[in-house]
Amino acid sequence: MIEENQNFVGKDGFTWWVGAIENRVDPLAIGRCQVRIFGWHNTDKLKLPTHNLPWSHPMYPLNASKMFSAPEIGSWIFGFFLDGENAQQPVMMGVLPGIKIS
Repeated sequence: MIEENQNFVGKDGFTWWVGAIENRVDPLAIGRCQVRIFGWHNTDKLKLPTHNLPWSHPMYPLNASKMFSAPEIGSWIFGFFLDGENAQQPVMMGVLPGIKIS
């Protein structure tokens, strides 16, 4: 008998998040950003520098998967974690307009 995977996105609901863009220069050039996620990542940049934040993948629309530009630094982003509370695979779903941190 094949054992079923017991840990997958959506099984127990999503783990949602909101955070601010700190780096938008993706070395893979696929639109990823490093986002400091409120309540999950330490706000002290000496304890958790930007370069140590996980890369957040953008969720593209189905009809325009090649038409994406990364949000501006400081923009607030809404998303979810693919890996639930492990919180290492963030996905960006959208920008909260008008909210920006300098």
